[in-house]
Amino acid sequence: MILSSPAKINLSLDILKKRSDGYHDIESNFQFIDWGDKLEIKPSKKLKVQVNNFSISEKENLVTKAIRKLELISDCALNFSINIDKNIPLGSGLGGGSSNAATVLLAINSIAKLNFSLESLLKIGLEIGSDVPFFLNCHAAKVSGKGEKIESKIFKEEKVLVLLPECEISSKDAYDAITPKVIKNNEHYKNRNFFEEWVLNNFIPVKEAFNFLKNFKNPKISGTGSSLYVVIKSFEEGKEIMDNAPYKIRYVITNTINKSPLLNELLNSGV
Repeated sequence: MILSSPAKINLSLDILKKRSDGYHDIESNFQFIDWGDKLEIKPSKKLKVQVNNFSISEKENLVTKAIRKLELISDCALNFSINIDKNIPLGSGLGGGSSNAATVLLAINSIAKLNFSLESLLKIGLEIGSDVPFFLNCHAAKVSGKGEKIESKIFKEEKVLVLLPECEISSKDAYDAITPKVIKNNEHYKNRNFFEEWVLNNFIPVKEAFNFLKNFKNPKISGTGSSLYVVIKSFEEGKEIMDNAPYKIRYVITNTINKSPLLNELLNSGV
């Protein structure tokens, strides 16, 4: 079985406060893009997780973590071979690892007939990563709290040009840089990204890409970076912008979508 694991972008991202548990309360609008990773899942004699194109240790791989949690809660061995055809760069703010974990939780829950409710999976997902519940919900949403409050939304679906600078940004480092003083001084981030200034001040490849896009459009950074995007009218417009790039940079021209393709894939697979 081959299933989608789509990327997301943040249409906006605001940090409201630091919580007593060390996390932050956020308010963000999330939307899927019609591009991302693919996961091939097959029964196996033992659990095996393989990642193409990127090197990710077993300890860091959220897919392995997700399955181990399912095993612990269900009290049964879940032996599957999972091959991740990875396109979403690490540390890009596009939610690749969280998306992979959500795809596996939904798929294995169905294939192994574990019968966990979505509510139960959301709780498991939150223990794995703050973005996992959004991907489990499979719909564009306003996300708040530390990621557990999800209100499904319908946003305008548009064509976007997404730039992927060769720069990996740690979400932990980004959030660790936030102090109460920084939050107080940056209270008005509606329709903006709270991390924009921090990312641009600390990561030259992102700043260069941002400044390049500013010549054509109003760029936005997704999540804690390093990816950034602009809304465009057509594939041709996006291609023309990139034909003017002063240096080689990876990019994707795709569409924002409100519903994850994973929903239909799971329904049509019969699991």
